[in-house]
Amino acid sequence: MKRALLQPWALALAMLAGCATPPPAPPPALFLDAAFAPPSEAIGADNLFTLSPAMQAYLRSPAFKVLLRTRGRERGLLDALTSQQDLKLDYDAGATRPAAATYAARAGNCLSLVIMTAAFARELGLTVRYQSVNVEDAWRREGTLYLVAAHVNIALGHRKPRDLLYDDKADQELVVDFLPPPDAARLRTRPLDEGELVALFLNNRAAETLVQGHIDDAYWWARAAVHANPASATAYNTLGVIYQRHGLLPLAERAYRAALGRDPDNLVTMQNLWPLLARLGRAEEAQALAQRAAAIQPVPPPLM
Repeated sequence: MKRALLQPWALALAMLAGCATPPPAPPPALFLDAAFAPPSEAIGADNLFTLSPAMQAYLRSPAFKVLLRTRGRERGLLDALTSQQDLKLDYDAGATRPAAATYAARAGNCLSLVIMTAAFARELGLTVRYQSVNVEDAWRREGTLYLVAAHVNIALGHRKPRDLLYDDKADQELVVDFLPPPDAARLRTRPLDEGELVALFLNNRAAETLVQGHIDDAYWWARAAVHANPASATAYNTLGVIYQRHGLLPLAERAYRAALGRDPDNLVTMQNLWPLLARLGRAEEAQALAQRAAAIQPVPPPLM
């Protein structure tokens, strides 16, 4: 999954912020359902980790059982996922899919592959831990939108407590990374809880449907992402982009302000909000915010 930002309307697909306290509820009057047509597809993540009959059959297959018997559950699953002779998975930076759809396509972006891996692992009784990997921003262009995303991976197994009875070699986690960035072992990671991962999926679907020109569906996906993780600046930013593209400028500003309320230094949102303020005739506010954004990032990130 590669990054997402839009200029002048930006989508950050995966910069989710965790929180130690209960997340604040979405601001009142943030949504305007009546301005958008009903969704053309099912919106939500109810079946995100559901195994298809084909996935269940694979877990029961003789070849996979041999892997489990000879390599153990963690390494057996890892070998199956990374082998070009077994599942034969391909990395696809395109659509974000639930577990069953990723398995059927044998391809997905890093988020899709993490979701599929988690579905298999949970069926095998393994513990899973999601991680956001701190990689350098790089943007790509999709029509009039500029996208910036994050990278995620997954750890399988469980980590033993570190005390006098254990050393570092006692860790029983295996990290599965389908597209490890350069020097991946040196990069810092941040744990993601499952709620954050679900919100990330919903937000990605909002961004992808917006890129495809389906603004009504994009709204419903973004709305679901905000409700899934009200602490996430990313979901509010995406909602603001959708409102702005739909001509609902006051609501766009409200959504961007909500994003900055959760992450005051969110550069993506600043770079969306200041052009909007200028368009609304509030030149001084726009200039001040543009200067603040430039101070945070004087040199624009590379464009992929």
